[in-house]
Amino acid sequence: MTRRMKITNVVLAVALVASVVAGVLVVRKPAAQAATTDQTATVSTGTVVSSVTASGNIAASSQVGVSFTGDGGTVTAIYVRVGDHVRKGAALAKVDDRSARQSLANAQAGLASSEAQLTAATQGQTSAEAAQQNASVKSAKVGLDNARTSETQAQQTLATDTQQQDALVATAQRNYDNAVGQAGKSQAKAALQQAKQTRQSTLLRDRQQVQSAQGAVNSAQAGVQSAEAAAAVASQPASDGTVAQAQAQVEQSQVTVDQAQQALDETTLRAPISGTITSITGVVGENSSGASNSSSSSSSSSSSSSSSSSSSGSTTASGFVVIQGLRQLSVTAEVAEADAASIRVGQSATVTLSATKASTTGTVTAVALQDTVTNNVVQYAVTVTLNRPPKGVRLGQTTSVSIITGTAQQVLTVPSNAVTTVGRTSTVTVRANGEDTTKVVQIGLVGNSATEIKSGLSDGDVVVIQNTGSGGSGFTFPTGGLPGGGIGGLGG
Repeated sequence: MTRRMKITNVVLAVALVASVVAGVLVVRKPAAQAATTDQTATVSTGTVVSSVTASGNIAASSQVGVSFTGDGGTVTAIYVRVGDHVRKGAALAKVDDRSARQSLANAQAGLASSEAQLTAATQGQTSAEAAQQNASVKSAKVGLDNARTSETQAQQTLATDTQQQDALVATAQRNYDNAVGQAGKSQAKAALQQAKQTRQSTLLRDRQQVQSAQGAVNSAQAGVQSAEAAAAVASQPASDGTVAQAQAQVEQSQVTVDQAQQALDETTLRAPISGTITSITGVVGENSSGASNSSSSSSSSSSSSSSSSSSSGSTTASGFVVIQGLRQLSVTAEVAEADAASIRVGQSATVTLSATKASTTGTVTAVALQDTVTNNVVQYAVTVTLNRPPKGVRLGQTTSVSIITGTAQQVLTVPSNAVTTVGRTSTVTVRANGEDTTKVVQIGLVGNSATEIKSGLSDGDVVVIQNTGSGGSGFTFPTGGLPGGGIGGLGG
């Protein structure tokens, strides 16, 4: 064979490969010459499903840290323990409410006085009512005297206890300084710490009593002023201005009552969500404000709370009590970047517990925008929220997640391993009448096991499944060669 003929054969071979890839040539070979390991499948109408699988662990979608609002107070009771399940609105803990109750009582008395003033302004005053007004003034003054006496006693108690507790701490300090030996030092140190704690608790209690007494004095003074004003108003002829003023006073007194009631309600810490108690930082006898503060900037009327979740997991909430909501569970799985590109919020998923094989459905609720790199592999966190948690599910359980990224129904389908794609061109081998024919097809959704065929095949066609183990390229050459020696001439 001449050199020119060899060059010609090479050019023809390259042209043949290009024509197959471009989809402009249909080639055939006798089916009898196909590999005996070839398998076939029939083109049929069905459903193609594409999904992405990953693994992750069951976690609570939300956690909330709750704390007492304002200055709080001395914790008098804690009603829950770590691990308890609570319902929304359940009482978690309580602080001393004596001052709040006294304030509410005073506010309610002020409201009653304001309402009496309004009645007197609108209806006039009888002699009996005048006598009652005077009696109210006297009673209010007696209450003020009593409140002042209680304040004085509370201050004296604080002073006495301060002196006594300071002396006890000083004695314990001296004992510690003079203690000999490790055992003696240890015992003296424990006694000193106990003395300091007792002093702190005692003086905290006394200061609260002084504050409560001072509040009672202020309220009593307001009561005297209100009673005197009521008596003055009642003695004057009614006028439109007087009635309006009395009505405004009633409204203001009602606001004071509402605020006092809210303050009393806030002495009980309640659960803002249903869930499981995971942390308690408060201790009975200590001031609630020193236990823990919520890290969130949001707050409710009865408690400050924090909750957080993100596409890559949730951060830890903090507070007097921390609750994890178990009504809504989720799984956060790390998905390879190639698969993450096809995942969207709202897609359906199946979550299977690895230990029990129990399955449930879920919905993609978050896809991280920021990647994570592990062993040079780029991944993105995808959060799937369970629609209905399986019975007996526990936090931290390992799961397998299958996210449906695409579905095509009532379409022509072939097994995915019957399709060969090179660049943008896809082909299949069709077996008919004893011959294998390579056809260019237009594919749609590529599923896990089947591929959608949009054009190029008909329902009932028989296609050859590629033998991936043979290392074939997915398309075949004709066996007879080309005219003038064909491909066989390459070796001549």
